[in-house]
Amino acid sequence: MSRVAETSGARDRIRHRLDNGLLLLVLPRRHLPTFAATLIVPAGTAVEPESLPGIAFFCSQMLPLGTTSRPALKLSEEIEGLGGSLSSGCDYDYASAEVTGLSRNAEPFLDILADVSLRPAFDPEEIERRRTQLLGLLARRKDDYPETVRTRFAQALYRDHPYRRIREGEPEAVARIGRDDLARFHGGRYGPDGSILAVVGDVDPDSMIRSVEERFGAWKGGDPTGEAEPESLGEGGRQVVEIQESVAQAYIRVGNLGIPRNHPDYAAVVLANYLLGGGGFGSRLMTRLREEKGLTYGAYSGFVVRRRSGHFSAVMQTGIETMNEALGEMLDVIARFVEEGGTEEELDRAKRFLTGSLPLTLETNDQIAQRLIEQEFFGLPEEFWLRELEEIRSIDSRRVLETARRHIRPGSFAIVVLADFSKQEFRITPPREE
Repeated sequence: MSRVAETSGARDRIRHRLDNGLLLLVLPRRHLPTFAATLIVPAGTAVEPESLPGIAFFCSQMLPLGTTSRPALKLSEEIEGLGGSLSSGCDYDYASAEVTGLSRNAEPFLDILADVSLRPAFDPEEIERRRTQLLGLLARRKDDYPETVRTRFAQALYRDHPYRRIREGEPEAVARIGRDDLARFHGGRYGPDGSILAVVGDVDPDSMIRSVEERFGAWKGGDPTGEAEPESLGEGGRQVVEIQESVAQAYIRVGNLGIPRNHPDYAAVVLANYLLGGGGFGSRLMTRLREEKGLTYGAYSGFVVRRRSGHFSAVMQTGIETMNEALGEMLDVIARFVEEGGTEEELDRAKRFLTGSLPLTLETNDQIAQRLIEQEFFGLPEEFWLRELEEIRSIDSRRVLETARRHIRPGSFAIVVLADFSKQEFRITPPREE
């Protein structure tokens, strides 16, 4: 058992590792009588069995639906009586559960968090109820064309890697996931080793350590028996995916593999993307495609970052008759940005926005808990949010250009277009010279 007090970065933060491997982070914030506790476990989509896509998400959704000692209704009534909330979720790299409430109720809320995370009931009736909801969600996605394009884009980029999967699963697999499957996945993937619990709010660190030791100290399990995440992510040349649908608009997404969250270029990537397509009406893509050409209501870009490789993408919708022109213009804007970078005026505007908006992500207890977990889970330096803030302020136009050239690679783009190709033949053409 170890405890290390950290007074740099997040003030008065306590870092304490239990004997079973669970890492506890405690940060007192005394100005309001509230607290938040967030637990993450390495049980995301990337480590679920290939034969049961969606089981990681399904399992995470079952956590608030009853434990071995608290049926779903009793659990819901208890949380309501305490005046707080319980939520759970699953991403590609981890699953999570969170409680928030008044700090005077921190003890009973920790009881609930430990109970739902360590001892879910997987009640058959609740499983069927949640299965019906998930199958309904997946059925509705058949007509969600942006989601279809996003899925095919991920499949084209990630190929055999688990990041290609639909987080909520495939209907056929969700339909056959049983209680034993959920219990087996939970027993194999939910354990203290690699898990992180962050508690932020009006709490006493010593009392919180004792409380967590009492509730989580005997936690065992998490011996991974499922499939491991592959070690490599390959990237080939440009590939084009055409999806035929009887639609009135074309849905377009282009991009390439990106960076992990702990990449040293992260801050520069955020800044470069703001100039290209992340800055709303002031961005290059929006200016050319909407304001100058009138080809779309909106064109955007973004970087998704994960523990392993994330991705860069640019998206838009346009008319069937203009899809070739619009795609040509989009690719031209991206290529020119990679060749030329941004202007000092663009850079200054982006810096002012990004440095001004960052404090808004550090306002609430749960937001700060997420930041503490982000630092540990992704292997980021202490005070990473402040370091990235300072780095953004210091980045010059040359660094933006170099970053864009490294991480936006039009020659390796996956290009996915969903449209009615019976109305317009699809081809990739350069923009007209003016």
